[in-house]
Order: sequence, then C-alpha cells, then structure tokens
Amino acid sequence: MFAQIALSNSTIGTVSNEEGQFFLRIPEVHSHDTILISYLAYETARMPVDALTGRIILVQLKPREINLKEVEVVALSPEEVLRRMYNRITGNYGGDSLLLTAFYRSQKFAGNKLAEYAEAIIEDLKTGYLPRKTLKEKQNISEHSNHTHLVKGRVISDTGLVNSMGEVGQMAGCLGCIFAMDLVEMNFRTVFDEKTFGSYSYSMEELPNPDGGKIYHIRYDQLNTKIRGFKGEIYIDGNSFALMKIRQSPSFKAYDTYEKEKYKKTYVINNIPGWNAEMPLLDRTISYSKRNNSWYLSTIHDEQWITFTLPSAGKKIRMGYKNDLVITDVSRDPIQLRNFRGDKNAGLRQRWDQIVGQADEAFWANYNYLPVEEKLKKEVGGIVTSH
Repeated sequence: MFAQIALSNSTIGTVSNEEGQFFLRIPEVHSHDTILISYLAYETARMPVDALTGRIILVQLKPREINLKEVEVVALSPEEVLRRMYNRITGNYGGDSLLLTAFYRSQKFAGNKLAEYAEAIIEDLKTGYLPRKTLKEKQNISEHSNHTHLVKGRVISDTGLVNSMGEVGQMAGCLGCIFAMDLVEMNFRTVFDEKTFGSYSYSMEELPNPDGGKIYHIRYDQLNTKIRGFKGEIYIDGNSFALMKIRQSPSFKAYDTYEKEKYKKTYVINNIPGWNAEMPLLDRTISYSKRNNSWYLSTIHDEQWITFTLPSAGKKIRMGYKNDLVITDVSRDPIQLRNFRGDKNAGLRQRWDQIVGQADEAFWANYNYLPVEEKLKKEVGGIVTSH
C-alpha cells in the first residue's frame, strides 16, 4: 500500500492503492524517461517508460538486504536528528511558492456503513517551506497558504444518512483542510520543534537506506499526561535529513484527559443534542518523496473513528472518515503561480459536485488518480442515493 511511483526526471508521480494498483498518465515528452517505484525498506525498481506504456504489469519489490558495512555509524541523538531536519526544511523543500496538483478521496461512515464517497482533482498553492519560530509566523502561514482550486469533483452520497449525522457529517470539511496537515510546512511547536523536545520521549534506530546511506527511524510519545497529544513514528533520510514519513495516533497517556474533557463539547446526531465524543481512533500518516532531485509532499492519509455516546439514553454510535491525498504533480512556474486563483473556504459548505458539476470518465482519464479497490467498489455500489 502507498508505494511511491514517479518519473525520474519529472515532478509527476502517484502512489499505489491498498491492493498495490496504480495509474500513472505520462505525457509524450517523458516517453523515454524512467519510472521509479519505491517503498521503505525495499530496493527501488527502475523501469523504462517506453517498455511499459499501455501494459498491465506486476512489479515485485525486493526486500533490502541489511549490510551494516554500508552504514556509517555516527552517534547522533534523536533530538539532534530532529534538530537537523528542522533546520534544513528550506534547503530540502524550498522556501518559494509552489503549486500542487492532487487527487483527493474522502469517505464518511455512519456505523459501519459508507454514507458518502467523494473524489476530486485539486490544485493547492503553498507559500513555501520555512521553519516557523513564532506564533505570528504560524498565523501568517495559516492565513496565506493552502488556497485551493477544485478542478473537478464527483460525489456519491446517501444525503439523508449524512444529514442525520448532524455536525459529525460535516467533519473533513474544506478542500484545503487536508493540505494544512503538511507538518513540514506547519512545523511550529510540532514534534520537530526544539521548543517541544521536553514534552516527548524519543527512541531511535538506524536503518539502511535502499538508495544508500541510512534512515533514522524515531519513535516518540508524549510525556505530559495533562494534554491531548500524540505518539508515533518518524523516518528521516540520513543523507539530506529530509522528513520521509511521519505517523501519528493519539497517545494512551492522554486517555484520562480525553475522559475529563469529553463533556465540554456536545454534538447533535439524528437531531438529538447531547452526544459526547470518546477518545478517537486516529491514524494520520504523511509521506514525502524525492522527485526530480527535490523533496515534496507526497501523500496524506487521515483516518478517524469516534464512538459517540448519549448518556441520557445509554446509546452509542460509531462514526468516522477516511481521507487520502496523493500529490500527482508540482509546479513552481511563475506564470502558473501568478495566474492561480484559490479559495481557502472551497468545499466548506457545499458538496464538491455542487461546486463544479459531475465529471465524465473522459475527464478523469486525463488525470492521475488512485484506483478503487474491489472491496471499496462494493461499498460504493451499496450507497443508496437520497436527497
């Protein structure tokens, strides 16, 4: 799942789905390029484009054989690795503006039933990657970055079921919200920020990098049990100190705090007020990849399941969502950047198909997107559309 696929001399790329399938549309100008297929701890596969065009192929990646002689031993602490990663953000990811083209898939669930399935092609303008050292800098980037333009969207929805979810049905709202989960960009007071090092415990191991050198694998967990924080894993490239991947989930040390705070906010579900949210089951994974010798945001997976309780009636209901973002191309072309018109509130109050209308298959054939798994096809086919 989520193997990285990219052209060696281009910013064009995609990832595979849960069944290992991928679709990559390659412009004619890159017909003599090379496709790179990579995944952590596996050797990168390299294949000529002209030998693969129009074919269905099976690619099996080889596990990387560990050879400790290839790894230079340098006594760095996890904190020092994170410090170097933070200080090299601009050098690795670029401080100037860039335009991302992405495929976005969103799923909403009521109980175990898929209530809404949406897909979109989105363009997102980022103002650049810099270490954010003050609250004012954080507020500035939040205000000016991640303006989005919805190129095309399509939605299949049991509208009645989604509406019955009340406020919960509006979760995962605006189109640009998921882009703000880019932690290399929104780095102020994150686990990478030296100001927070005292709030976490860290452990680290060194892994061989299939492309040479090493990868720093860091595990972290919160120390302060009085806040709602995260635990997770971080992978950092040992050559450039670029962030390759970070995974987050709620820390169990925050359980008591969730229990105390869950009564402070209530939700309306099925037109009944007074529902409380239990500690969520959250899996947020953000990955970055090297394309055309530069590092870029690659994927964001944001999945959350929450059990809501109604104390007055002793009822429970489980709801959730899955959001997947795949960056398919990147541009720093001055003309494109200058002519871009985006909206931070796009998709916040309207369904995506209501903004741009239904898309036909010919449109989607011209964009890279994530193939739909067989299990998901059945779930989408089971949605009863209603108004």
